[in-house]
Amino acid sequence: MRQNCAMAYPNVGARALVDALKAAGITRVFTLSGNHVMPVFDAALDAGLELIHVRHEAAAVHMADAWGRLTGQPGVALVTGGPGHANAIGALYTAMMADSPVVLLSGHAPRQELGKGAFQEMAQAELAAPLTKASWTSGSPEGVAYDTRRALRLAMAGRPGPVALSLPTDCLEGTVAGSVAEESMAGTPVLDFDSAQALAWLRGAARPLVITGPVTMTRRGREARVALEVALGIPVVGMESPRGIADPALGAFAEMLARADRVLLVGKRRDFTLRFGKPPAFAADHEAREVCREGDALAALASLAREASREGPVKGGWLAEMHAAISFRPASWDHAASAIAGRMHPVQALRPLQALLDSHPDSVFVSDG
Repeated sequence: MRQNCAMAYPNVGARALVDALKAAGITRVFTLSGNHVMPVFDAALDAGLELIHVRHEAAAVHMADAWGRLTGQPGVALVTGGPGHANAIGALYTAMMADSPVVLLSGHAPRQELGKGAFQEMAQAELAAPLTKASWTSGSPEGVAYDTRRALRLAMAGRPGPVALSLPTDCLEGTVAGSVAEESMAGTPVLDFDSAQALAWLRGAARPLVITGPVTMTRRGREARVALEVALGIPVVGMESPRGIADPALGAFAEMLARADRVLLVGKRRDFTLRFGKPPAFAADHEAREVCREGDALAALASLAREASREGPVKGGWLAEMHAAISFRPASWDHAASAIAGRMHPVQALRPLQALLDSHPDSVFVSDG
């Protein structure tokens, strides 16, 4: 650690990296220190970027994953190269499966030493590639800021997910000419479907249904789902649990899904949580369409709601039926109790917590499996 932390850190790749993070609105980084990334620590301390230090590299990625899920903004993890990177990448799988925007910044052996037995040399980008949307190694000090902005954008674009960027130490320590210009992470989503056509298709059904994926389970996502449901007058159901249609929070949704004749999937795949879209989970004669697998699901919901508001809601009792089914809870839960003296039934323990969550819709309850 430098003794004179008040001295401005020189304009090198590490400083450009930190400036790019701050320009994108990143205020904190989850990290575990190591030789390859100490220049970033120095630059972060000078710039006032908060560093949350952990005890294992995977924990840094898991924390960045949680940050991304809760805020809807990229969670950033910073680890050293070689074994530090190897320790971290296993946690990328969880983020990938949860559509969580995460950027993993890993230190890396210097470029000029590669292939010569460099300290902790490793094919880092190749190792992370199967667990990320994109994975690459920065090629120059001047390119560090651009690569950082690109990684942040990719993590948020389309279906959110993790991105890995490896940073050779000579890129972090090399001089950069000029400064990092601010660059907005916002962009105009390019939707890969026709809203009017999708709604016309839904309106031709007796029991239409819209199902959305994990990316729509944030506060903004809930608001978008409610707006579409009100405008269209048909059920819009968000799913995020690995239990899928067996998620107890969805009540008797599985029974209703089996009756739906047309299902529009927005940012949601026909994966194992939906039993791959096959009977008996889905009606044998159902039709299903997936839209925005790689597009912006929130923008897609907003586009559908705008289009639906022009024609008014679909008439019928299917929406009320669906709400009643999702709200269903077995009567036995009201009086559930442990058969063993001195112990609590899970329902007894969780009922007060449910009341608390219901009274604070923005609360987050975290528990282990």
